[in-house]
Amino acid sequence: MDLTSILADSSVVQPRRTSSNPPSIAAASPAISVAKLPSPQISTKPTRKRKRHDPKPIWAVLEHEQVDLPINGHTESRQPRPLQTPVARAPPPPVPSYANGRPPHVARPAVGPTARELTGWQRPITDDPYVYDEMVRRTCDFIWNHVVEDRALRTAVEQSPGAEIEIEARWGQIIDLSTGRRLVSVNETECVIRQDVAAGTKFESTMSVMQHKKMNEFLNEQVGKSKNTPSRTDVNYKHTKEVDMFYDLDQAGFDLLAPGVREIIARQQHRQRIRVTRDMKTGQVLRKIIKCRIGNLEISSPLTEWDYRIGINVEISYPGPLESLKPVIDKDQTIATSERKKDRMSYSWLSAYQIDLTQVVQGTNKNHELELELDAKTLLKTTEKMDMQEPPPNDYEALVAGMLNNLRVLSREMTT
Repeated sequence: MDLTSILADSSVVQPRRTSSNPPSIAAASPAISVAKLPSPQISTKPTRKRKRHDPKPIWAVLEHEQVDLPINGHTESRQPRPLQTPVARAPPPPVPSYANGRPPHVARPAVGPTARELTGWQRPITDDPYVYDEMVRRTCDFIWNHVVEDRALRTAVEQSPGAEIEIEARWGQIIDLSTGRRLVSVNETECVIRQDVAAGTKFESTMSVMQHKKMNEFLNEQVGKSKNTPSRTDVNYKHTKEVDMFYDLDQAGFDLLAPGVREIIARQQHRQRIRVTRDMKTGQVLRKIIKCRIGNLEISSPLTEWDYRIGINVEISYPGPLESLKPVIDKDQTIATSERKKDRMSYSWLSAYQIDLTQVVQGTNKNHELELELDAKTLLKTTEKMDMQEPPPNDYEALVAGMLNNLRVLSREMTT
């Protein structure tokens, strides 16, 4: 948990960028002052009128409601399902009293609490107890469409032992490809970037060594506070050192994969690689993974130094041997300089979230990354337990809201 040895290593060059496109080592630092950003250019193109009412998402529809859902460019009507007979519930147990006025520490459930009910002036004229958050709902829709409703993805995972769906959020910056600088627009606050705009950008995930150190200290502090505060759930810490090497997936290896996996790979627009991860100390092979991207959601946060990318991926465990595979070695590189050495500190809690703070060294380049993973199994359990007779907020929505809250809290902590 001490970064002294890392910071003392002066033989390694300044941080490099890791992006969705080939890295540019000569690019400027991502920690750009707002004062230095160019004035946003206002588009003269006509904008679409905002619909008077946003359609209710499928995961928020009650069993007795009839809704019109846009499907493949046209609208289909979903008929209401018959209401289930409610099950009689036992009366709540009496509230216990405690000698010191505070209950003993009890582990919280696997997902966070639902949204706080609005009271007083916060309630709208309709007296609704909840008003949905647009950012949370847009993210809920994105994850629902790319995970819960993607039958091909679910089939691929079911057919492949060890396969996992990955829901990962990264801190970084959305870079405008036309200017080479951080994307600026008409928004002054956090917003989801439209897909047509995101197509002209790339996402770069990196931070300075001092920001890495500051985040390490902040997260370590949260571990200590969680252990000493009965009302908080425990934050667990793990430190790992691993080495990644990439190999090309050849035709023989492709033929070993399950039919559902081959279908997922066929969606991709580039050749797939196998990432082999070994223990840095023993050299033991820990994982052989084919990682396929399913979809990305870009979120701009101009009031901080960091934007976010929420990515859905599927990680397939490669079943074949490594001996016949060809390692991926770039021009003017060797096997040694092509290895990615990862020094990672992980912080997990509620069996739902894990933050990874990682230093990556490849050759003479060093990069620092911050990622948040939402446990897909926990998320899918919330969808199975959803009571369609009760309106949102539900555990699914609360779990996604918790992911966004963690992105915001850590981003503000790092912003100078």
